[in-house]
Amino acid sequence: NLLNTVCDMAGRKTNVEPRFIFDGATVMRQCALSDNIQAAAFLVGGKKGLVLECADLVTSNLSMTMKNAEIALSIGSLVDLKGAVAPIYERMVQKEECSFAPTVCHEHLMWLLEEHVLNVHTYGEFDSSSHTGKIDPVYAGRVCFRAWYCLTHSSMLRISAKWLEGWTRRKLALTKGKSPRRLACAALVRTLLWADETEELDLGDGDDEPLLAAVMEFDERFIAELAQACCGLIQSIPPHLAEELMSSVGGTNMFSLEAP
Repeated sequence: NLLNTVCDMAGRKTNVEPRFIFDGATVMRQCALSDNIQAAAFLVGGKKGLVLECADLVTSNLSMTMKNAEIALSIGSLVDLKGAVAPIYERMVQKEECSFAPTVCHEHLMWLLEEHVLNVHTYGEFDSSSHTGKIDPVYAGRVCFRAWYCLTHSSMLRISAKWLEGWTRRKLALTKGKSPRRLACAALVRTLLWADETEELDLGDGDDEPLLAAVMEFDERFIAELAQACCGLIQSIPPHLAEELMSSVGGTNMFSLEAP
């Protein structure tokens, strides 16, 4: 769709001076008139655009308002997320399935995971304060996995997690705790094994907040292999903890800062 393409190009922030004048307000109005939320998400770009893009996938499949979907994906705690989704699926009849096949929405999330998380190549991509316009892989991973959870019936969650694990292993060439894409493994470890440290998130009581890996029902062996693959990379732990560890040892001896 031409509108999607134009908005996608406009939403990708670069340091290159544009060769033409772009009337963003008019294009956004066109997105509204055509009820094209995906195009609007592309135009917004960045973190807000990603949340809007994933929220559209959720609301197109569940009886959830756009506002509630955005809260579930980016602001609310994981406890709130489970509480918001559970009543919806309780009203839906689900046939017993022994295998999982990704829907078009799941495939869209896989594409987002590959673009923003699995293809991370530089340390600078983990810096959320960067002005490059790129979304840091940890934030992107959390939003995408939360959306996957919303789109998957609870009876299918474990099977879907197993399927997603196999796909991720192939993309990372992850075997026996080793992968050539160590930064991507570090991003996944931060995403799945550490509580959200984004300033927007409301952690509530904090101690009762589950891990995203547990909510998604990923196999513990898979998570252990991810952690092993990025062992020594400081990007695998939250920034505030990394700073504390670095200051306590007085240097960088404990962690690798060399190219992955």
